[in-house]
Amino acid sequence: MNAKIDAILAQNLAPAACAKALNELGKGYAEQDDADSAIACWEKSMACYGKPGFAQAQLMKAYNAKRRQCSEAGDGKGLEVYSEKIDALMQQSKDAIRYGF
Repeated sequence: MNAKIDAILAQNLAPAACAKALNELGKGYAEQDDADSAIACWEKSMACYGKPGFAQAQLMKAYNAKRRQCSEAGDGKGLEVYSEKIDALMQQSKDAIRYGF
């Protein structure tokens, strides 16, 4: 894993504060065009906080970009992986609406 992500997680912050710190780190990685590290931050943010919001929106954008790259490269396995990740995010959104998260 990423040492900066580990450092944030090691602080044992409240879920919302942990998510905010991870989201900020993810934004920094995205600005540096390090999509994989940004995705890792936002996935951990979702795991910490779990509610729809910034991380989920950023993950959707990042997964779509990755899926597009896989499609253009002819990477069927990668295309399937990112399509499944997008489906899972959409299901989380539906569940949040249904169950009021």
